[in-house]
Amino acid sequence: MRKIRREINAYIEEEVQRRLQDLHRVISEGCSTSADMMKDNEKLHNGTIQRKLKYERMVSRSLGANPDDLKDPIKISIPRYVLCGQGKDAHFEFEVKITVLDETWTVFRRYSRFREMHKTLKLKYAELAALEFPPKKLFGNKDERVIAERRSHLEKYLRDFFSVMLQSATSPLHINKVGLTLSKHTICEFSPFFKKGVFDYSSHGTG
Repeated sequence: MRKIRREINAYIEEEVQRRLQDLHRVISEGCSTSADMMKDNEKLHNGTIQRKLKYERMVSRSLGANPDDLKDPIKISIPRYVLCGQGKDAHFEFEVKITVLDETWTVFRRYSRFREMHKTLKLKYAELAALEFPPKKLFGNKDERVIAERRSHLEKYLRDFFSVMLQSATSPLHINKVGLTLSKHTICEFSPFFKKGVFDYSSHGTG
């Protein structure tokens, strides 16, 4: 009887030891699995950070070095004007320089093209009607002093024009609509006035 009890106790002890070993093995494997999961999670996290940094670098390049580019995404100026044609066909054209983020291009436009654009777009966007547009002059259209003054007024008009369009809720150029997709293509689609090669009547390529 005692022998049977000893055998039973030995069996129980052996079974307990076996189960403890199994338990330790499971815990050990669990720790290894957890460690692997932690490594995978860390790799995923690092990958996400790298992609984010890559995106930020791409955005930084698209916006240029100046962080204020989003506040002023369109820069426009009229650096000069040129006399084109001869005799009755002689007229002045204004060089319009447009920079959108990292894209820059120029077009040459007669005063009449500015006026046409203003008349057309103010019917579509009421906010533009409030802008002061340089009036047409019956005399002195070829006087350089008058042309120099007109250049200055047209430049101010274009800057005010884009300022209004970037803030207008109905405008396709509204900054919240286009954001980082604002581009030369966006501007040219908005109005052919800004598209190079349109009104191709002069030696400068546009009229």
